[in-house]
Amino acid sequence: MTGRLIHSTTSLCRSCKNAVAASVFARDDGTVWMHKRCAVHGAQEVQLSSSADWYQRTRAVRPRRVAPATIKQPIEHGCPFDCGPCESHAQKIRLPVVTITSACNLDCPICYVHNKNDDAYNMARADFEKIVAHLQTDHGGELDIINLTGGEPTLHPHLPELIELARAHGIHRVTVCSNGVRLAKDEALVARLAALGARVALSFDTFEADADVALQGANLLATKLRCLELLDEHGVDTTLIPVMTRGVNQHEVGRIIEFGLQRSCVRHLEIHTMTFTGQSGASFDRAGRISMYEVLQEIERTTAGLLRPDDFVPSPCAHPLCYQIAYLLVDPAGGPPVPFTRFLSRDEIYDALSDRLYLEPTARLEDAMRGAIDRLWAEGGPEAERTLGLLRGLLAAMFPSERPISRAEALAAGERAVKAIYVHSHMDEDTFDTERAVDCCDSNCYPDGSSIPVCNYNVLYRDKEAHFNQTPQPWSAREGGQRTFPARAHVLPVLR
Repeated sequence: MTGRLIHSTTSLCRSCKNAVAASVFARDDGTVWMHKRCAVHGAQEVQLSSSADWYQRTRAVRPRRVAPATIKQPIEHGCPFDCGPCESHAQKIRLPVVTITSACNLDCPICYVHNKNDDAYNMARADFEKIVAHLQTDHGGELDIINLTGGEPTLHPHLPELIELARAHGIHRVTVCSNGVRLAKDEALVARLAALGARVALSFDTFEADADVALQGANLLATKLRCLELLDEHGVDTTLIPVMTRGVNQHEVGRIIEFGLQRSCVRHLEIHTMTFTGQSGASFDRAGRISMYEVLQEIERTTAGLLRPDDFVPSPCAHPLCYQIAYLLVDPAGGPPVPFTRFLSRDEIYDALSDRLYLEPTARLEDAMRGAIDRLWAEGGPEAERTLGLLRGLLAAMFPSERPISRAEALAAGERAVKAIYVHSHMDEDTFDTERAVDCCDSNCYPDGSSIPVCNYNVLYRDKEAHFNQTPQPWSAREGGQRTFPARAHVLPVLR
C-alpha cells in the first residue's frame, strides 16, 4: 500500500460480506482508493474517487445531524448488521422509501434490487398506513416526502389508494419510481396520478440503442418518450433518474440534463452512479464503476461548462459523499439557465437547504435571495441584469408582497422557476463505508416502525426477505461490525 492515509473505516468483504477493517488512501497520482483484507478471501481494493483533493474537501463538510426519534435495535453485531435504526445511527429519515411490490415488468441488466413476479408481494393498505403513522410520529407530525418503489410500483393493484392515503396525511411529495412501461400505455393511470398530485421518478438512462439494451435489456427510448409526453400533458411533476455507467452512457449526461431542462414536467434530475447490487447489478461488469467526481467532471464537459463541479454542494442532511446538489434558475425567455452559485455562495445555498433534501420556501431562502439581488444590482452588467430580472421574478412568485400564499403554493411557484440536478452515489460491498452508513437519511421503512438505510438494505438485507426472493439468502457470520463511532474531524467548516 502506497500513498497517504486519509481515514480508516469499516467496510465489507466482497465475497462473504462480513465486515472488515478498511483504510482509504490518496495515491501519488491523486486518486483515492479503499484497501481492505478479509481473513478468508484476502486483500481487496477499489477506487473511490479520481480526485483526492475533491474527496477530502467534500468529506470535511459537517452534515447537520438530527438523531432518529426512535431507536429500534441495540448494538449486537455492530454496523451495518443491527439496522432498525440502531443506537449508532446519527441521522433521522429524510427520504422514506417504501417498497410496495415485488412485481416488475422488466429484467434490467443493471437492476440493483430483487424482484419476484411469481406469487408477487403487494403491500396491504393497512401496512402502508402503519408506516405513514410511524413516520409522522418520528417527524413530529411533519413529513414532506415519501418514495414508493418496488419492483415496479405501477403494478401494485391499489397504487392510487396508497397515494391518496399519503396525500390525506399531508405528505406533499409522494413520488412513484417507475420504468415508464405501464405509464406509457395507460393514460388513465397517468391522469389519476395527476389528479392525486403524485410525482413520478422515471428511469431514463440513454438515447442510444446499444446502451439501452446494455442497461435496460431492451430498446425503451420510444416508451420513455411517450411516457414523458403523457406526464407533460397531464402536468405530473417528474424526476429523471439516469444511472451513469463508465464506457456505456457517461458521455450522454449533458444531453440528458439538457433534455430534462427543456421538459416542462421535469422538476429534478437525479443522476446515480452505477452500483453493483441486486439480482442483475451484482453481476454487471464492474469496469462500469464511475465515481461521483468523475460524473461531475462529465457534467462540466458535456454541458460546455454550464455546470461545474463547484456549482454542486453536499446535502446538509446526509453524508457529504452521498449527495451533491446544484440548483438552476430557468429563463422563461429561453436563455441559458443560471446556476445558483452565480449569485449565491455555496455556504448560502447549503444554509438555505438547512436540514432538507430540497429547497423549501423558507425565510432563510428569502433573505439569501434578497441579499443576492442587492449584490447583483450593485455589480451591474448584461449578465447580472438578466439574472437580476430572473431572481426578482422568482422572489415575487415565491414570496409575494401583496398577499400571503401557502407553503404549497410557494413551493409550486419555486419549482416552476428552478430545476435541480442531484448526483447520488450509492454503495455496494466493494465501496461500503460505515462512516457514510451512519449518516444515511434514506431508509426503507416497515409497518412495525423499523427502518434500514438504503445502501445497507440493498447490500445486505433485501436478498434475505421472502417478499422479494424465491429463496432468501442466509446471513453470513456477521463478524467485524463497527460498534463505536468516534467524532470525525472536519478540517473545512465552510464551503465557500
